[in-house]
Amino acid sequence: MFYCISLFTVIAFSLVQTGLCDFWPDATGNITVNATVFVDAGQTFDCNLTRFIPNPKLLGDGSQKERQKAVFVLRDEATLKNCIIGAAPGTEGSADGVHCMGAGCTVDNVWFENVGEDAITLYGINSSDIVYNIQNCGARDSSDKIIQFDGKGTANIKNFWADTFARFMRSCGKCPNQYERHIVLNNITAYNGEAGQFIVGVNTNYNDSATITGLTLGGASAHKVWPCKRFKGSIKSEPVSDKNPGPDDKYCIYDPNDVTYVLR
Repeated sequence: MFYCISLFTVIAFSLVQTGLCDFWPDATGNITVNATVFVDAGQTFDCNLTRFIPNPKLLGDGSQKERQKAVFVLRDEATLKNCIIGAAPGTEGSADGVHCMGAGCTVDNVWFENVGEDAITLYGINSSDIVYNIQNCGARDSSDKIIQFDGKGTANIKNFWADTFARFMRSCGKCPNQYERHIVLNNITAYNGEAGQFIVGVNTNYNDSATITGLTLGGASAHKVWPCKRFKGSIKSEPVSDKNPGPDDKYCIYDPNDVTYVLR
């Protein structure tokens, strides 16, 4: 059994060099979730590496249908840790994963075996000073985004491993309420992203920013995945993307020489 919370950073370099991705934690047991689990403000929910499997008839089938229910909802500054989010056989994924509401949250050592609508959605709108901390986590098999940022504030994501996905993270491109959002990515390892897509997308017209350090891209599509892409977000129409993705020291902040490419 691998406890990412303590070992991730220690073995990260060797994983990058070898392309090994066999450190996914083993589940200590399974629980079927028939109703969203709410974690109250300031509280910590420790799954002890139990696999939580959403009932697709009650929470959603994990497709890209909107408004599926979350497996966990974290209220003001709640913490979810040491958890495996699974998916029922025959479904497309794990419903709508984890929602962070109110004044931010912490998601620590949580692993998404088959991402549904999204793995993690950030909804907090209490203030512009909200902080979300997502660390020591992993997600795989996402047909769209892994992390969706709809609320306000700053999202710090570090020590995250992803495999087989379309987009890693997006500041909402088309939401009824738009806000300034800031994203900080550190030590992200992402394999098999969709060619032509991106690790993080930001809206320049809402003064978003994404700061990226220690990014590793792997798989056959690695050189075709943009670390950061700029958009013009909207509340009604579809977002318009910048035709020239890349660093600009304002919205997409990273050094191309700090991006490592690995084939496996």
